Amino acid sequence: MRKRIHVSQLRVGMYVEDVEIEGEDRTRRFKPFLISAAGQVESLMANRLMTVVIDVGKGADVDPGGAQDIDRAAFDAQLRAVFSANDIKQARECVEDTRPQIRQMLAHARIKASFASDAASAAVERIMSAAFDNAGALIAVAKLKEKDELTFLHSLAVSALMITLGRSLGHGEEDVRVLGLGGLVHDLGKMALPDEILTKPGKLTAEEMDLVRGHPERGYELVSHVAHIPKPVLDICRYHHEKFDGSGYPGRLAGKKIPYVARLAAICDVYEALTTIRPYKRAFSQAEAINMMMNSPGHFDSQLLSAFVSKMVISGTLH
Repeated sequence: MRKRIHVSQLRVGMYVEDVEIEGEDRTRRFKPFLISAAGQVESLMANRLMTVVIDVGKGADVDPGGAQDIDRAAFDAQLRAVFSANDIKQARECVEDTRPQIRQMLAHARIKASFASDAASAAVERIMSAAFDNAGALIAVAKLKEKDELTFLHSLAVSALMITLGRSLGHGEEDVRVLGLGGLVHDLGKMALPDEILTKPGKLTAEEMDLVRGHPERGYELVSHVAHIPKPVLDICRYHHEKFDGSGYPGRLAGKKIPYVARLAAICDVYEALTTIRPYKRAFSQAEAINMMMNSPGHFDSQLLSAFVSKMVISGTLH
């Protein structure tokens, strides 16, 4: 059985089926191999990649305690240990209040190939209100995602992260609103992808990866058809998968050529994805996620990532 794991989970005895390195020449075929020495692990970790695919039928599996069923009672207990009952209640009310609006936005993108801007704007206003004093609880409540809620809750959580980060960086409320809208719609282009690709747990084929890599441009085109959409929202849609070293997509932009808002979105998007809990897998802890991101040279704007860690993590905003 194939399984995608983070590079930090690699150990001797694992059979590496495939790796994905941004900027790699995909015409050069990867040769699967069994890790027989620690040096091979170090060599893989030195490359610009965050995940690899292993075949547990041909080699060792991850350590026990990785993927497991989520105990919902334990999840609720963890929430109550950090947040007040009222904070949790308000966060869950925001999730329920925005659910029909965000689902409408996603459905319009999938079925009508259009952008329901009014629904998206209404959802952002509600998220902005909830995030004023309750951002940590809102983002924490959204961590546990069922299969059919993954896109909805990821969109909501990235929007909340963008809003909270924007405020912590001193941006005015109108700029924060734009950041929140960009976070909400950043993955809208994925709505054109088949469900079997979006929910596939194993390795994607080269053709499937090409389709996935097309979602920033599709999202940009979808949102740009609506009049008066702020340019930063379009930049977030189009460039949130660019990497600071120029190895990202779709434009291989590097450094400050990547729009500032897209550099913020890249951080919020990856952090939220790493800390997401699904019923069939545990999430990486906050410390693990930050460690992975800090040790992914060339992926993020290091100054903005340091600001994220300082203002969102060390400050205690996120748990």
